[in-house]
Amino acid sequence: MNHLMKRREVMNKIDIKTYTAIKLNQFTKKDILVTSIPFLELRELVKFTLRETQDFDPFNPERKLDDVIEESTESYYQRLRNSDRIKKISQYLLKEINNKVLTNKSALGAFPTSMILAFDKHEESNTKEEFLNYLKNLDLNENDNESIGAYLEENHSNSNITNLLIPKRKLGLIVDGQHRLSGLNKLYNDAKSNSIKIGRRSLNEVYPNLSYDIIIKEIEKFEFLCTILLGFDLWEQGRIFADVNFNQKPVNKSLYYDIFGSYPDPNRNEIFLAHMLTQHLNINKKSVLKNKIKLLGTGDGLFSQAFFVEAIIPLFRDGNIFENIPYDYATEGTKHKSLPKFFRAYFKGIKSVFSEYWPKDFETTSRKYKNIMLKTTGMGALIKLMENIFKDLKKQETINLDTINEEELTNEIIKIFKKIKPNGKTYFSKEGNYAGAGSKGLQSKLYKNIAYDLGYIKSI
Repeated sequence: MNHLMKRREVMNKIDIKTYTAIKLNQFTKKDILVTSIPFLELRELVKFTLRETQDFDPFNPERKLDDVIEESTESYYQRLRNSDRIKKISQYLLKEINNKVLTNKSALGAFPTSMILAFDKHEESNTKEEFLNYLKNLDLNENDNESIGAYLEENHSNSNITNLLIPKRKLGLIVDGQHRLSGLNKLYNDAKSNSIKIGRRSLNEVYPNLSYDIIIKEIEKFEFLCTILLGFDLWEQGRIFADVNFNQKPVNKSLYYDIFGSYPDPNRNEIFLAHMLTQHLNINKKSVLKNKIKLLGTGDGLFSQAFFVEAIIPLFRDGNIFENIPYDYATEGTKHKSLPKFFRAYFKGIKSVFSEYWPKDFETTSRKYKNIMLKTTGMGALIKLMENIFKDLKKQETINLDTINEEELTNEIIKIFKKIKPNGKTYFSKEGNYAGAGSKGLQSKLYKNIAYDLGYIKSI
């Protein structure tokens, strides 16, 4: 009990930032907003991401060519930050602060174009009060990499002005603008540590009218213009990044390769595979997840497209069950065509065994659906469990996953889950042990519980 109280106290200390934003009408049904965010707040709301450069010979006989697929720890679309560029931005801003202090009319130290940020969209609360209560009851600690999401208040008037609530927890991704934020951040940190250098010269030598206190004060007042994408998955964010950098402004095309790692085509990588597989499962009439995934910013669905895509991407990573598929797909192979069959059979088997916890026809949204099997907690755990199930089936001599038909595969999956059918209430019901807020910590606990009961892991 004391441990749980300590976790709740940690959550209560997290600030909730509220921004007045303009909701834009563009050629998408997803939410796009524009607002201003102070520098000190912005750096606490977003995380820096990158795709690391490949530093090995893929044809070295000691390595597999398939290792090209995933050598970096995280597979985002952002290019590496360039230290020289960051330094130049930092120096430019320092000069403009000096111009402002001298009331120089040439002071133009501004970033008039928007930072583009992406946040998951929180959709499980009906009101601001419910959202704040949701946060207080999350079972997580300071080290959790949690995707809580930002809450957009409903606006019942005809105005496009609304309020956006963002937990101060580094939940956002920077789609475009990492160098701008990094440049200002460098200048701020250097000022705080009294270590600003202009070449080999000191601050006082170059800018005698500036002090560290003045620089810090000016930076702490700085605001970024921000365009915020709500509920866009990683592939959609990557396409927007590519469009901004290649179609809307001239940028060296070689960066295109860096953004998408080993793949020059943004439509032939593991992120795109996860994106399209998600769409298939929500549309195909053979899929029991049909119309269960919230693909757009409005409408029905029990969990978001962004959540589902990001949950299945690790299955394509190095050492996991589908590790060979992205490279095969990128080189015009056909192994990816087996994915829909397995995913459809997997969830069909789960529905068959645990039908009483599956959403009824009228439970078309997460707010109407009270059990947790098809909410983020249940789905997160079940997707993680997919690796264990796949390996279990693959090692059985009587099963050939390449040739087995979908009905037979579904029956094999049913056999596995029937072993733990009596535990369904504990796992998936609204009264069960995992009916709290859908943190990744809770997803992991549910996964371990199921995996232990099936004999896949030795301890919880």
